[in-house]
Amino acid sequence: MLELPQVATGLLAETLEKFIAEELRASGLAGYVVGLSGGVDSAVSAALAAAAVGRERVLALALPGPTSAPESIRDAQEVAETFGLRLEKVDLGASAELLAGTLGARGDRVRFGNLLARLRMVALFDRARTVPALVLGTSNKSEILLGYSTLFGDAAASVQPLGDVWKTHIFELARALGVPQTLVTKAPTADLWPGQTDAGELGFDYPTVDPVLFWHHEGGMGREELVAAGFPSALVDGALGAYRRNRFKWRPTVVARVSASCMNVDRILPRNPER
Repeated sequence: MLELPQVATGLLAETLEKFIAEELRASGLAGYVVGLSGGVDSAVSAALAAAAVGRERVLALALPGPTSAPESIRDAQEVAETFGLRLEKVDLGASAELLAGTLGARGDRVRFGNLLARLRMVALFDRARTVPALVLGTSNKSEILLGYSTLFGDAAASVQPLGDVWKTHIFELARALGVPQTLVTKAPTADLWPGQTDAGELGFDYPTVDPVLFWHHEGGMGREELVAAGFPSALVDGALGAYRRNRFKWRPTVVARVSASCMNVDRILPRNPER
């Protein structure tokens, strides 16, 4: 069966650190703000940023909600201690409950989870305003392609250093960067309701689905080719179904083109004002 190609972890880390440093330099801002969820993605983003621009320029926020697991805060604290980051805790429980009650969303765990994900980003951008800083994203390529993210929630950030990195390779980066082993081995979760896991919602784990996504998205293989290559048909159908169903999330703000200079369609402008 086909596998996900290997990655040069050291070179990948170096490339991402240069990207993070350049984006901050071009912005003219003072640093980065990153939400530490207690998961491996946010830990890797924070570690890369600390190496790229210095730990004193990276502010970490822990953003628990009313249903967050206690170990998420514990793991966020361990990451902050490991990489020497200042960690602020902002409890979103009361705000989430109030807004959910106003909207009538508390009885729907998906609506409530999306609301909490967006409140977390509100808190990050608000705190970034006071620094001033860029908000560092934590979404990886596997999540983005599967649509396992919340528009204007975890998908919203000033920069996304991991957006072109497969989740399988995130684990490798985490080990190379010295992320605590407890985060590398724990089951990935958005921690939006008790017992939630990525694999439980998706129906497969990332090491299993990443090769399917790679050979479809980058290798151009269709369903029948993937099944013929040895991938279980149920896995292929589940992965391609999510891939096609959620493609609208890949470009969250689509601008109607009515000129020859439409932003993000005809003209990609550099961040750097000097260019």
